[in-house]
Amino acid sequence: MKSTWTLPEGYGQKYLIDLKDNKKQFWIVNGLSIGIMVLLLALLALLLWEGALELSSQQLPLQLLVMALGYVAYIPLHELAHGVFMRRYSGKRANYGFTLVYAYAGSECYFTKHDHRVISLAPVTFWGVVFLLLMFLLPVSWRWVAYIWQLFNLSGAAGDFYVFWRLGKEPDTILCQDTGVKMTVFDRL
Repeated sequence: MKSTWTLPEGYGQKYLIDLKDNKKQFWIVNGLSIGIMVLLLALLALLLWEGALELSSQQLPLQLLVMALGYVAYIPLHELAHGVFMRRYSGKRANYGFTLVYAYAGSECYFTKHDHRVISLAPVTFWGVVFLLLMFLLPVSWRWVAYIWQLFNLSGAAGDFYVFWRLGKEPDTILCQDTGVKMTVFDRL
């Protein structure tokens, strides 16, 4: 089966993943995000303690500015990575937007389980490799900046991890329509 713009005959809604309005899903995803952040901050403290990363008081203001600007740029770039794969599997440009809590890429297409799982992990995978490479390529006093970007990458992808996990438990026959922060899962009735 391929991703499609028309829901096939005999398919109906199975459930909704709503990371904005479903309080249980909201708290699961945000709890996961906070857990990842705490774990990675603890690891950062250990790496600083062990000397694997260094802070330079002379460069700190510039580093904080670069880190903040990088994070602001990362948010739309994360969504663009989702959109690239949405376009790859649907043939049409994704829709982009922001809510009070989330930035998103969405589409009216019905994606297969495989396609949507790739869409879910595309940004965290691509940017994860970029930030890992930066950690090795930057001077040691700048590596913590790339580490913080990686922290944002991983903790900010908590919703993507949650969707990937939820869809992983489903049969290969499902279709997922991801309009942004709401994903409707369909299956044969």
